[in-house]
Amino acid sequence: MNCLHFFDSIVTSEYLIIAAVFLFLVNFVITLFALILRNDAMYKNDGAQFVTNTILVIFEVSLIALSIIIFTYDKLSMLFAIPLICVAAIMSIMLFWFFTQMKGFSTRSMDVLETIVGVIEAGDENLDGHSLHVQNLTMLMYDYLPLFERIKINPINLEYASLLLDIGKLGVPRRIIDKKGKLLPQERELIQRHPEICTDIFDKIPSFTTVTYWVKYHHERVDGNGYYHLKGEQIPLASRILAVADTYSAITMERSYRPSLPYENAISELHLVAGTQLDQKIVDLFCSIPKHKVTACMSDVRKRMKKYQSGDFRW
Repeated sequence: MNCLHFFDSIVTSEYLIIAAVFLFLVNFVITLFALILRNDAMYKNDGAQFVTNTILVIFEVSLIALSIIIFTYDKLSMLFAIPLICVAAIMSIMLFWFFTQMKGFSTRSMDVLETIVGVIEAGDENLDGHSLHVQNLTMLMYDYLPLFERIKINPINLEYASLLLDIGKLGVPRRIIDKKGKLLPQERELIQRHPEICTDIFDKIPSFTTVTYWVKYHHERVDGNGYYHLKGEQIPLASRILAVADTYSAITMERSYRPSLPYENAISELHLVAGTQLDQKIVDLFCSIPKHKVTACMSDVRKRMKKYQSGDFRW
């Protein structure tokens, strides 16, 4: 008790309770935002996880309420204050450690996926970094989205979707992918199935449900004449963003069956199909981004693709 009295003379129990309440509130807000804006690739999207998350939120709210109740006592004691501040500190450390680990896990997963996609596309003259280009353009557009639009989209899921955009083409015969002439109706039908093939590939991974959902509809047209005949805002916002990035990249990258177009021509092409094929607002957003930032996306791809084209995948 003498130690408690000595400590009480330096830091009062009131201050410790206030500090505990503050830490609990910070933990609660961070946890709440993490659950609302969660990344499906990190958090399982099943009933057990939902129950766990609910219990966690209730537990943190209970600790905040308990701290406030204790603070209203006429005689505050270090016997209450010290355990509360210790619990708050431990929870803060655990939360920091958890998000650090999750961030590291996500970064490593993205690096692996980028490498796999880069290796696949390095051997294809009609791709040659296309997905990496779409990734850069997509995340650039995400940065320019209005705040209330950004919070609707998890950026990590969006980045996964941008990289997996054309992975379904692995299920389409090479003779069709590389064909220079006009496609036959049955060949065009096979090409149009590549978003669905991506969905089938990752169907057994529940954490990729959102990612594949966005990929599946990235070829939809806002006028309703796309693969699945969704119209306007029926098409997921992320899919509409991917569509603009994919279209711009396809126009500006060289193909075996046509030359590439410069930035100015590509912007004109986007304006021509805005409101019919592509979302008008997203096209306007993309065209408002400074030219040097858009062209830098391709410069970055060229640099990253060199190690895959040379066969040297080491940094």
